[in-house]
Amino acid sequence: MRILIAEDDTVSRRMLGRALASMGHEVLAAADGLEAWRILGEEHPRLVIADWEMPNIDGLELVRRIRSSREDESAPYVYVILLTSRTQKSDVVRGIDAGADDYITKPFDRDELMVRIRAGERVLALEEKLAAQNRMLETMAMVDGLTNIPNRRAFDDAFRTLCGHCQRFQHPYSVLMIDIDRFKNYNDTLGHKAGDETLQAVAQIIDESIRTSDSAFRYGGEEFVCLLPETSGEGAMLVAERLREMTEAAAIAHPANPPAGVVTISVGVADFNPRTPRSGEEVLRAADAALYEAKESGRNRVALSHAPTPVSE
Repeated sequence: MRILIAEDDTVSRRMLGRALASMGHEVLAAADGLEAWRILGEEHPRLVIADWEMPNIDGLELVRRIRSSREDESAPYVYVILLTSRTQKSDVVRGIDAGADDYITKPFDRDELMVRIRAGERVLALEEKLAAQNRMLETMAMVDGLTNIPNRRAFDDAFRTLCGHCQRFQHPYSVLMIDIDRFKNYNDTLGHKAGDETLQAVAQIIDESIRTSDSAFRYGGEEFVCLLPETSGEGAMLVAERLREMTEAAAIAHPANPPAGVVTISVGVADFNPRTPRSGEEVLRAADAALYEAKESGRNRVALSHAPTPVSE
């Protein structure tokens, strides 16, 4: 482990460094609190041993800075051990209250140092495990449990980011709104288990048929949505037609979907053109309206929304 020693006493600093190095740790050293604060920002050690009394910034102030700088809870935790000749209970309470995790009295005992370092390692290992679990839970919260593609929550975040970027830098993008044709009839005829399997199959077809730069999401029920950065409406129509063809070619039986008799999709396409004054919400509504048009025209179709007239230069 990488450990930072903040100690203004040269002899004590060297002795601590040798002891920690003999335990197999990588040692960083600072002669005062200000230098320690700089090293923390550059090297990001996970454990700090800080002398209470130092010039420029003392140990208590260093601890307070470390704790106050951790605004992001996902940032790695820094375990801090105060090194002090103070043995009064009130001093120990002050140090812990400032944010220190443990303390060692001067002159330090090597065995005690080893035990307290190991305790710190256990705490940090547990913190890393919990952080990994939290990251996994956050990822799970953004993925649809049935189809294993990003869900509506993930779409909202991605679409907000895409809209902001494209509006700021005047780049195009397109949205595909996709619906499985007569899916309610499918469930009524073949059952919900078969319906779930079809949702999974269609999601896989969509996810594997788009470009790596594009993104597919389960929007809700039997609806899916795709975001296509740097893509005009005409280009998006080609992608949408490919998805439609791939879904029909999968030949998933759907007796209640004449005349094809297999699972098909309808797709509504809308785009954001830098020369077209259209908000993200307007693009979504346009894609939804185009989807309705595809449905009304007989299903198993792709429809492009009618974009507003471009703003003249």
